[in-house]
Amino acid sequence: MCDKIRWFVNKECFDEDKPKDHVCNMERRLVQNSDEMVELIKNKSVDFAFPIQADAKAALKEEANVTLIRGFVSPGCSLIVNTKQCEEGSRAQLLTSITSQWPILACIILLSGISGVVIWLLEHRTNRRQFSPSFTAGSPEGFWWAVVSLTTVGYGDKIPKSSLGRLFGVIWIFVGAIMLSMFTAMATNAMNTALDGTICKDIDGKEVGVFMENTETQIVAREFNAKIVRFSNLEEMQWNLSEGVIGRVLVDRNTAFHFLDKSGLKRNRQIRLIRYIDYPMYYYLAHVSKGVVPNPSLSPNGKNNSDTELVQRKKKIAECGPKLKDASTELVSASKETARNQLIPAELQTADLSDQMEGLFSTGSQMTRLILYGLLAVFLALVVIGITWEVYRKCTATVPRMQKDMHQRPGEPEDNCNITPLNRKMYVVHELLNLEQRLKGLTTDLQNLKEEFAKTIANQ
Repeated sequence: MCDKIRWFVNKECFDEDKPKDHVCNMERRLVQNSDEMVELIKNKSVDFAFPIQADAKAALKEEANVTLIRGFVSPGCSLIVNTKQCEEGSRAQLLTSITSQWPILACIILLSGISGVVIWLLEHRTNRRQFSPSFTAGSPEGFWWAVVSLTTVGYGDKIPKSSLGRLFGVIWIFVGAIMLSMFTAMATNAMNTALDGTICKDIDGKEVGVFMENTETQIVAREFNAKIVRFSNLEEMQWNLSEGVIGRVLVDRNTAFHFLDKSGLKRNRQIRLIRYIDYPMYYYLAHVSKGVVPNPSLSPNGKNNSDTELVQRKKKIAECGPKLKDASTELVSASKETARNQLIPAELQTADLSDQMEGLFSTGSQMTRLILYGLLAVFLALVVIGITWEVYRKCTATVPRMQKDMHQRPGEPEDNCNITPLNRKMYVVHELLNLEQRLKGLTTDLQNLKEEFAKTIANQ
């Protein structure tokens, strides 16, 4: 910017496109903060000052001898985050997103209850085998049918048979499918939102670090309702972000790459530039009109300040403030082009942000491990209980039978546990033997019936 300001002053004040020794030379004077710069301007110790930010602009508002020229416009800020600091928030948001869907789930349950009563009313007279005539017994059966139809499982244990019942069933299936789809879509969207890093991009009500001397970024942070944490220098802000002391920082977009690269944050996979905040920030060039007072001392170029030519040049410098302000668009355009050519842009790094976030079911989440260990403990406990019960009851794996074993001795108590081996072939043979025994019994009964019928005929 120093070179561009020198070019701009020579061009507008002296009509020279290229700097020349006899036109205007500028001597840099570095300051530590904006307060020091404002003090130099008010004391007329400098001819130009840059950059003038919001606080300095407000302090110089009443200075009649100061002209503020728009010198550079930054497109906005870059939000840089430490993803580790977002994990706890993402998990909390995930659970909140899931539980926040309870209204539509409650609506589905209530509609299922209403549908269960309606289908019972339509079916309890003509379909008593599947829908009991009793309201207390039939309405739960209707609720079961409504839930099974809603989820399109279709067990087939409850089937409407009347025309009105089937018509209502068709309507309920379509309504239920829409309601269930809405619930699934809303829950899925909420989960995706919680895990795609959106919570990291949000700065509303969050602590955000800013550079103390850049009041423009502080204005942006206030506009987005962030809790501002000021750092005295960029190195301190970089260290706090890298160590996780603070999770978010705002920096000028033109210095984002420098901020990430200077202390190795660009190589830290936890540090991500995840958002551009488009908010134009204006940096002004201050022109100080000091007037022309002859001075017998020598100027930097070796000429006496009382020289007519030198006085004329100083007069041009003192009076060209308004001219510089009118041509500020040209300076802004030139400085923007310089920034585009010389600054290295920092690209957004959100492509693998979701992989870095530890959600509810991510492999690196402590909560995930607790859930898996808990489920494993419950499963093993059920297995142990089942084996213990089987050993206690002295049962073996069996296949259900329709009647007592034909080899069971009369008067022998029936075992509580069926002892038929779990073997398909043996089971088939056993059933065939039972069938043969039943056929023999049936043949005997038919023969007895035939003999009794013959005796009856003979007696008549």
